[in-house]
Amino acid sequence: MLLSNAFKFKKWANTELLMYGERQLHLLPEDDAVFFVRILNHTAVVDSLFISRISGASESYSADNTIETPSFPELQERIEKNDSWLVEFSESANSEILNKVISFKFTDGDYGQLSIEEIMFHLLTHSSNHRGMASRTLASNGLERPKDTFTRYLHEIEPSRRKYARLARA
Repeated sequence: MLLSNAFKFKKWANTELLMYGERQLHLLPEDDAVFFVRILNHTAVVDSLFISRISGASESYSADNTIETPSFPELQERIEKNDSWLVEFSESANSEILNKVISFKFTDGDYGQLSIEEIMFHLLTHSSNHRGMASRTLASNGLERPKDTFTRYLHEIEPSRRKYARLARA
């Protein structure tokens, strides 16, 4: 359940950040706007690579980012597609699946071996790191950034938590 909630949070946080980006991207200096899109595209590419490795599909990318910077709608579509797959997978994956070890080749040519659970943890931490970088790009330009914490997410999807917390403190 925690893994599933973590990927639902990832999807929610990506959606939040993309909403802020879409609304304010035109206000960023060109270099920062490109960085914002490219750093998030990098996470989408890495997600896609590991989804391919988990599912046994052929990989769509040969590097950890694309040469061309995608349009904002293309970026949104890539992230949404990957996040939806990861949420669905995390909801159905059992311990046998999560413990399965996969051997693969990184895009830099080096070899790797991780359990699916380790891959899933990597995708969570990797995307969180780069969301922070993209969010910081907004903030460093005086723009609004999302308050995309896990605690905020939990209280938004379960508003009764606040009610019960108030009752417990009374």
